[in-house]
Amino acid sequence: MPTIKDIAREAGVSHGTVSNVINGRGNVSVEKIQLVWQAAEKLGYQVNARAQSLRQGRSRSIAVILPGIEFEHCAAMYEVIQSEFIQFGYSVQLYSTRSLETTEEELLAKALSSGVSAIITSSCLPDAAAYYRGKAADLPIVFLQGEGPGLSDVMYAGFDTEQAGKEIAQYLRNRNAASIGVLTDTASQPDTERFLRGFQSVYPQSSMSVHFLDCSNYQADLRAFEFYNEDAAFDYIVCADRRREGAVRAACAYAGRSPMPHFITIVPRAAATEPDIPVYELDYKRLAHKVVRHLLERLEERKPLPETLGLPNNGFRGDIAAVPLPVARKLRMLTMASPSTAALARLTPHLEKSTGIRLELTVLPALRDVYDVIQSDLYEQYDLIRMDVAWLDELADKVYRPLEEIPFQWDELLCQIVPELRDNYSAAHGVRCCVPYDPSTQLLFYRRDLFADPTYKRMYFERFREELVPPKTFADYNRIAGFFTRSLNPASPVQYGSTAAIGNVGMSPSEFMPRLFEEGGKLLNGLGRITLDTPEALRALKNYQETYQYSDKTVYDFWKNVLEGFADGSAAMTVVFINYASHILNLKMSSIAGKLGFAPVPGGRPLLGGGVIGITRSCSAPETACAFLSWLYSDLVAPVFTMLGGLSPCRSAYSNRDINEMYPWLSAARRSFPSAQRRGNSGFYQNFSELRLEDILAAQIQRAVLGVCKAEEALRHAQESCEKYFRPWIPD
Repeated sequence: MPTIKDIAREAGVSHGTVSNVINGRGNVSVEKIQLVWQAAEKLGYQVNARAQSLRQGRSRSIAVILPGIEFEHCAAMYEVIQSEFIQFGYSVQLYSTRSLETTEEELLAKALSSGVSAIITSSCLPDAAAYYRGKAADLPIVFLQGEGPGLSDVMYAGFDTEQAGKEIAQYLRNRNAASIGVLTDTASQPDTERFLRGFQSVYPQSSMSVHFLDCSNYQADLRAFEFYNEDAAFDYIVCADRRREGAVRAACAYAGRSPMPHFITIVPRAAATEPDIPVYELDYKRLAHKVVRHLLERLEERKPLPETLGLPNNGFRGDIAAVPLPVARKLRMLTMASPSTAALARLTPHLEKSTGIRLELTVLPALRDVYDVIQSDLYEQYDLIRMDVAWLDELADKVYRPLEEIPFQWDELLCQIVPELRDNYSAAHGVRCCVPYDPSTQLLFYRRDLFADPTYKRMYFERFREELVPPKTFADYNRIAGFFTRSLNPASPVQYGSTAAIGNVGMSPSEFMPRLFEEGGKLLNGLGRITLDTPEALRALKNYQETYQYSDKTVYDFWKNVLEGFADGSAAMTVVFINYASHILNLKMSSIAGKLGFAPVPGGRPLLGGGVIGITRSCSAPETACAFLSWLYSDLVAPVFTMLGGLSPCRSAYSNRDINEMYPWLSAARRSFPSAQRRGNSGFYQNFSELRLEDILAAQIQRAVLGVCKAEEALRHAQESCEKYFRPWIPD
């Protein structure tokens, strides 16, 4: 293998320069970085991660010792541990013990001999904490169990297994189970011992209706047959994991004479579960994420490990709330084409099977079409209407029945949503009249691989004397967009620096207004009067004009089309509403999966977007509509709705680790909601319409951006058009 000396000779640079490039130090010019990597590629050099770590004076390897990744919960945790540590430059070594003590001891010795910097283990050893601490006296250790003896630099991470045992037993008690089997890991394991204690607080060990069986993982296939030694018939069998459930199913098929029992199995929390098969969920992925976070703080910042890391059990997903329904079980809903509508349409069979409600969706092509129906008398034929949050103050009084007029547990329903959404998505003029449907805000999306590339980082620094990081202001945004526009910088790996939404009434103002808010401007002054012809608005519009010069200059007519221009890899950045962001990953042509970064909108003043749903004044079956909303907000449905591309407001969707892995920007979006702006209502005019104001603004913004007129002229015409159209209230 070629050495650093060989590369230095080939590239014509010093040994120190090659070392700096290979180790990612930033004090090397772009020209020399390119020479070094060209020489390394020519000579077939590959960076040895372990040798690199040793040169830097520290090991960057994590040992993960598990029973085996054939266990679903082990695989879920390992996947998170590996992917997250790799992002911070660590390697992860997996050791599979098969729950054999001698194997675990041998693998621990092997891990320690390789110079690992930390250990994460789900151990089968008796007195495991003392054994590991004796063998690895100076390493941080994480035991994947709920609790254990207090030792220095040792953390216990897990769930309340005693509560799990109690809740599963109570679930069976409530269903009058007559004969129960329980298959767990060995009873001497701390988590198993606590589980059995909880279960036996409801069903004592002496109970004739329960048959307890514990065994090591490698014995599960064989020992499961013991349930059928005397041709026993079980109503339910409780299994500690899917692997044991599979073993019992096989044993029943071969040795049982009675029908297959019902199963209650402890499983990793997922976005979707089979609604008719109850499982007890524990969020192992979230646990692994928090383990990684604490270990990184210990390794990188020397923060002490907490003694315990306990996550709440997720448990059983709640059943769909039983709501007494009238004879009418059909609802008509008006909405527009969107990812949320597509998600809801795919779930309507479950709605009908679980509640008996048949939902008829009228899906119009665009927001404008929904607005036009609401402005006519045609909206009265619908029971539910999804409208844009920006129209609430204008249209809610006309369309929606106030919640207080409909007997229902509204406070209980709204407690299921993330708190940041309650006020802006449920009230108009202080009156609660609707609930959030697919609340959204804007985020910056960018190509993380480009921003992290040492060559482009150095190139940007040489040009601007600033670090290449996600932009904090729209001035920064344009500077970076110009840098990544190939017509201005032939070295750019992408053709354009940005996308630009310019095509329809809702898009251009959505690009303009965050820039206006960053400048300290407003659409309405303190009296509620429209003020567009201002210095702040002029600076915002000129900034948007500049952004357009760094885009492909296509006039898009829908957010999905804008996202296609980013998902195909031709642009470095985009700003978009998150309720359309699922298109980035779901588009078949997306070339940026795994390369996506996201951050708050430059300026920190994004718009609120998305929609609300309310029960119309003309709805003849409000009880049925309430049952539909209970279904939509339920733990069984909200995560699946979001997984399919919708955007549920419920905490169960935002806290689901599977969904956060699929759509990792959700956590950033939640942090952006408190600073997001609802565009505001005006009481100054008799005929104020948010949509009409956007019409006027969009037409003039497009003229300026497309070069038909100057920015000053566009804003003046917009102001004049507003003054002609909107009529102020005349005092009595």
